[in-house]
Amino acid sequence: MFCLSCGKKITNNSKFCKYCGDSQKSRKTNFLKIFIITGIIFFIFVIIITAILVVSQNQNKEQKKLNWEFNIPTVSVSLTPTPVKTKTTNSDDGQPWGVAKQVDEHTWSMKVENDSTMATSNEILVTLNDYRNKHGSQKLILDSKLTNYAQSRAVFFDSNKGMDGHKGFNDFLDNQDGFNKLGFNWLGENASYGYKLNGVHLIEWVYGGDEPHNQNQLDTKWDHVGIGVKNTSTCIIFGTGKM
Repeated sequence: MFCLSCGKKITNNSKFCKYCGDSQKSRKTNFLKIFIITGIIFFIFVIIITAILVVSQNQNKEQKKLNWEFNIPTVSVSLTPTPVKTKTTNSDDGQPWGVAKQVDEHTWSMKVENDSTMATSNEILVTLNDYRNKHGSQKLILDSKLTNYAQSRAVFFDSNKGMDGHKGFNDFLDNQDGFNKLGFNWLGENASYGYKLNGVHLIEWVYGGDEPHNQNQLDTKWDHVGIGVKNTSTCIIFGTGKM
């Protein structure tokens, strides 16, 4: 055998080196301890890496599941306008003012009188959060990605001169990786077109005028929001499960 300290050849099983006097037993013991500790640390490292990979794979699977389950929001409806007339108890066609009427699966109409000014996105946000607070729902946080997308939808409604029954919204989620682009696992949309309304009238009269819209804007699962306004078009995108 060779000395663990000076490297010179010594008698097998020697406890001390006859050249440098260094203890061979203690050095062997220290080397063994170092080897054992190193092995334990490596084993723990392997376990941690394996756990991280498993969690990551499960999260990916769960994300796909959420995308599939919520690609068409349960409460996601549109409002379409009818011509505004001088306000009376009932309009000429017999339809009452201020009463939401369902047109199709996704579309409701309501006759209301125009306000002098159109609500801004900030006014709508403040009004919406005040309305939610009155009904026991938490405050929504404005999100830039949701706002940019909501604005693009409002611009589309304005140029299209009407709603699309959420076709564009659903196509964005289903075929354009909308969940990942916006950064949320769950998304919903409320939209309106055709009336110049202040924040209170928009939130409490129009969106609050029918159960699906009202449930959507008061839903406690939402924690983020984006708001777009273009002329008389509005779009509110709700989100939760931020990535």
